[in-house]
Amino acid sequence: MFAIVNALVAMTAVTTALVLSSLDRRTAVLLGATGSLVGNFLLWLVLPTPWENAVVLPWIAAVAGTVFLIAGWSAVRGYRGLFEPPRADETDTGAVVTVGAADHRPG
Repeated sequence: MFAIVNALVAMTAVTTALVLSSLDRRTAVLLGATGSLVGNFLLWLVLPTPWENAVVLPWIAAVAGTVFLIAGWSAVRGYRGLFEPPRADETDTGAVVTVGAADHRPG
């Protein structure tokens, strides 16, 4: 039970530190909570006994998970055009505009 409480305290501390140092608080809560939760979960999957017995491992996992999630978030935001389909080249086959047609009113 101590390991779970320690992990929850670590996740709360990392998320709070990220929120207090961020300009976008909602995104900081999302990234901090998700990153620390995923980091602790993955460490628990790989090393369950050391995770339960070591006091510092949940803290390291919370920080590492948050840092990796922020790095991924930044990469996706920085290369937003990476996932968009390529745009067609501009050609002259578009609509023909008649000069002065907008000024002509029947009547």
